Amino acid sequence: MVLKQCFLYLAHFPEDYKICKETLFIYWAAEGIITSFYDGSTIRDSGEDCLEELVRRNMVLVEMNYLKSKFEYCQMHDMMREVCLSKAKEENYLQIVGGATSTFTINAQSPIRSRRLDVHSGNALCYILGHKNNRKVRSLLVFGVEEVFWTQSSSGFQSLPLLRVLNLYKVKFEGGKLPSSIGELIHLRVLSLYMAQVSHLPSSLRNLKLLLSLNLAVGLGEPVHVPNVLKEMLKLRYLSLPQLMDDKTELELDCLVNLEALCSFSTQHSSVTNLLHMTKLRTLVVNLRESCSYETLLASLRELRNLEKFYLSAEFVGEFVLNMIHLKDLTLHIYMSRLHYQFRFPPHLAHIRLTWCHMEEDPMPVLEKLLHLKSVQLTSDAFVGRRMVCSKGGFPQLYALKISKESELQEWMVQKGSMPCLRTLTISNCQELKELPDGLKYTTSLKELKIKGMKRGLKEKLILGGKDYYKVRHIPKVGILSTF
Repeated sequence: MVLKQCFLYLAHFPEDYKICKETLFIYWAAEGIITSFYDGSTIRDSGEDCLEELVRRNMVLVEMNYLKSKFEYCQMHDMMREVCLSKAKEENYLQIVGGATSTFTINAQSPIRSRRLDVHSGNALCYILGHKNNRKVRSLLVFGVEEVFWTQSSSGFQSLPLLRVLNLYKVKFEGGKLPSSIGELIHLRVLSLYMAQVSHLPSSLRNLKLLLSLNLAVGLGEPVHVPNVLKEMLKLRYLSLPQLMDDKTELELDCLVNLEALCSFSTQHSSVTNLLHMTKLRTLVVNLRESCSYETLLASLRELRNLEKFYLSAEFVGEFVLNMIHLKDLTLHIYMSRLHYQFRFPPHLAHIRLTWCHMEEDPMPVLEKLLHLKSVQLTSDAFVGRRMVCSKGGFPQLYALKISKESELQEWMVQKGSMPCLRTLTISNCQELKELPDGLKYTTSLKELKIKGMKRGLKEKLILGGKDYYKVRHIPKVGILSTF
């Protein structure tokens, strides 16, 4: 029965839609389809078994991430989706409003029979919110509604009292104000305002005490005021805060001890000591402001032993030490003149992204000694030197390398025996790079080379008959775009 409910829920998503499995698991949890996470496991662990069984039965297609040896997205084959939609219609599981596969005609006589609604137009959403007989609706997902439809005279959320899942993707609100009637949805488990046009959040959010997931990553591009009410949502597992919050926003988050993912946490708006109690965190994105030192941050991270993914944005960082033994994925958006040899990286680090670091010394001699690295990205002047070298024996497990927007890079050397497992190489907008390294001819594992935003002369060297064609002729897939 559980597997059937998991399958039918996939009818929500449009044709060819790539479904993020983390989002899917949250929806399943919100609907009560999966429940084992209440016994101490994570929502992700609870959902994995069900999704893997659907994959095993060929009911769902997955997109494998060979870097992580697992899949992050899934989707349905066209024929299987037709089966899913047919079964959902037969059981009155879902109604689709306003899309190409709409199962609902908008008029005053049209009853809303299903507990789940998908909305693909602003007019349809207006109608549903104004409908008087919505008491049975449990799930309302909005896909790409672009119209400005929500005026102050519009009905609020009073007509949806039993709602558990509400996704208002890209919805625009007049004056940027989310109606205070949102607080009447006391059964809500999931609220997503991702890319919605919102700048004012009501204090009535405090009534949503059953929320498992709250996404406030709005798309207005201006500071958002977040009232200090999130501390009352003790069941939260996923929290994404706005990237920009106004100066009056001060949040107490130390009570949110069940969080598994926390994004856009800013030390300007919350005390870094709040993190001490979030021992279940697996994903953390931190914006470190001047008011908090790096040492204080590290002290607050010491209990996060389950952390797997960490993103740090900061103006400046001193000695770099991360004692999180399970950390596999690290992004550093920080200023530092070099990667010191004494920097201590987590022992099992598999993925690292360095951006806007402005390192004056070549970081490769340090990075290539991290034996478990599978992917490296250097972007947006992570390195501002002119010469970079990958040494023999370095990067023994590296699968993917991306070098992008390194404006000063002129010369790159790859010694024979470096990166023996490399499969994909991406070079983009490194306009001073004169040529590809000669050592690429030894990287026989390379399956794909992507070059973009480079000088035309580089392309002419690499095409058949070109001076440097010998460097890339062994690569099955070579794409060179946007040369000038």
